[in-house]
Amino acid sequence: MLIWLDLENLIRHVESGHRPSGIQRVTFELSASLVAAGGGAVRVCRHARAPHGFVELDWADVEARLAALMTRDAPARREAPSPRERPEAAGALRRAFRRLPDEMRIPVHAVCQAEHEAARGLRSAGAAQLKAMRGLAAVAAGGWRLAAAAVRLRVLPRRRGVRVPDAFAPPVAFAAGDVLLAIGATWPFPDYAARIDAARRDGVRFAPFVYDLVPALFPEWSARSTTTGFRTWMETVLPQADRLFTISHATRRALRDHAKRAGLPIPEAIPVPVGAHFPRKADPDAAPLHPRPYVLFVSTIEPRKNHAGMLRLWREMIMQEKPDLVPDLILAGRIGWMSQDFITQCENAGWLGGKLRLIESPTDAELAILYRDCLFTIYPSFYEGWGLPVTESLGFGKPVVASNTAAIPEAGGRFCIYFDPNDLGDARRAISGLVRNPSRRAGLEADIARNYRPPSWPDAARLILDVLADDAVDLPAAPAVISLPAPALSSPTG
Repeated sequence: MLIWLDLENLIRHVESGHRPSGIQRVTFELSASLVAAGGGAVRVCRHARAPHGFVELDWADVEARLAALMTRDAPARREAPSPRERPEAAGALRRAFRRLPDEMRIPVHAVCQAEHEAARGLRSAGAAQLKAMRGLAAVAAGGWRLAAAAVRLRVLPRRRGVRVPDAFAPPVAFAAGDVLLAIGATWPFPDYAARIDAARRDGVRFAPFVYDLVPALFPEWSARSTTTGFRTWMETVLPQADRLFTISHATRRALRDHAKRAGLPIPEAIPVPVGAHFPRKADPDAAPLHPRPYVLFVSTIEPRKNHAGMLRLWREMIMQEKPDLVPDLILAGRIGWMSQDFITQCENAGWLGGKLRLIESPTDAELAILYRDCLFTIYPSFYEGWGLPVTESLGFGKPVVASNTAAIPEAGGRFCIYFDPNDLGDARRAISGLVRNPSRRAGLEADIARNYRPPSWPDAARLILDVLADDAVDLPAAPAVISLPAPALSSPTG
């Protein structure tokens, strides 16, 4: 039995010029552990350009290029940065695109992606036609040795960046009993149900991951095309699953309840806690990235993460307290969808006189410095399938003030201070209390250093391999973290 990891979402994300974050980082780390634990029995693939099928990739090459992308250093930042920092590599066109309103930006993005896919298909077809013509010409000239050599050269994958042109990548020849493990996000692909159906007709078992049900439960936080595509994916792809994995017990419960309401025939999901791996701590001699005390908020900028609520909270604290006693707030992350209103609010508010700062798409090295120097971190998201920045912060030894909803308490355990993200008063009490109490921060840091043991990627990989091998396994028990209220299934106004 071979286990094939579908990396299409991860590779497309990187091809688009984005550094991996969230689901893509989980896909990368878990893939590396699965390949290491499974030896030659775990291989990687991506989608063929044909409507059905997959092509094989070289994991060592993909891993090296993705690792270099995630750990590369950014150009040196200015001594006196503006409140909103942008990577030097971000061009004027991309910045202009980000400023479009969502009702224009989302359709434009869809058109550009469709044109990109069409161009890739034409290039692949043209390359295949050129190969055939060269082979025929060589044979007609009697140069059969040259023709054979030309075919051999073009059958081998040619790697430029992370992408492997499908015209020259070897197709995956599934055998009955093989497993196709979809770790990444597969709902963006409209043809995925048909692709899986074709593989299952060859006797392949299908095992997808479910990260969260945000587009189904909270459509107001997603583009309409995303909610439509996600629901179609749930109705057409998940019922084909032979095994089903989630990244938390909270997501498992939400999936089970939703499937029951919708009448979806899916297997019982198996929770696989997200691992934590932080390859690079900050150089103790590295220069700080911010000159004043600050609280750190690491997250993609999008409405679900509750950035607008934190803007209101910080403005309120500055107005009602002595500004010098209020630490700065640094937002570190990529600008996501439906975020233009928030960016406009920040600009109109003058970035709170410099008390609010955005560092776009920081590198791993920059994140390590930001974690090293912050007072503590916050994670006020309304809903999460896990909460990777929470485990990341704890892994760097920093306390977290976090939401008490969905899977976030699973990620933070007893090491976080929790609040209701729908209650700014509750959030202010938790955050201000930690700002004013250095001894409590020190006590939390000492407790984290002594007792915090994050889940490991190798443990997650071993659980998955055991389940797929149909071995008797002890599934992780639901954590008894803290008694918390269930999240409200209504649109928050913060």
